[in-house]
Amino acid sequence: MPQKRIYIARVGARHSQIVSDDTLNRDANEIYMLGLKIAEPVVFWDLFEASQLQPDWIPSRLKGHPRYLIFVSTLGPRIDEEIENLGHSSVLRAHLLDAWASEALEKLNDTFENWFRKTYLARTTRRFSPGYEDLHITVNKHYVALLGLQNRINVLSSGVMIPRKTTTCIVGLEENS
Repeated sequence: MPQKRIYIARVGARHSQIVSDDTLNRDANEIYMLGLKIAEPVVFWDLFEASQLQPDWIPSRLKGHPRYLIFVSTLGPRIDEEIENLGHSSVLRAHLLDAWASEALEKLNDTFENWFRKTYLARTTRRFSPGYEDLHITVNKHYVALLGLQNRINVLSSGVMIPRKTTTCIVGLEENS
């Protein structure tokens, strides 16, 4: 899970300012522990030949690889529910949990990628997610469908996914990986 310093930076605060304020430090610690308690991290993935993917499902910076790793990671619906619940009583605590979850999801993605590279001795590109550069956010729907996750991940027509703390990623695999 994320380092506390990174999670606090995501909130837009300095770690030293938070730890020197007893109330803020208590809130930050409690939310960190709450996130650990309610997160349900999971990664779904599969490998695809380039020919199995539509050209517009691959960002231009990753084109030309023979195979691709596509994965969907999520922290599950309980995080979304708790952020919403906290928002009714404490915007600060809701914001803290939202920041924690964003960083936890990035850490989950990093951990999965490292595991994949080590387990399969794979040489990979950096991961890339729909919604950046020339990979439209609505490609999320295609990645979710490729992995058969339509019953677990709801992709709105806008490309936004529910649970909100969910990402889809594509990674190019180098030859002989």
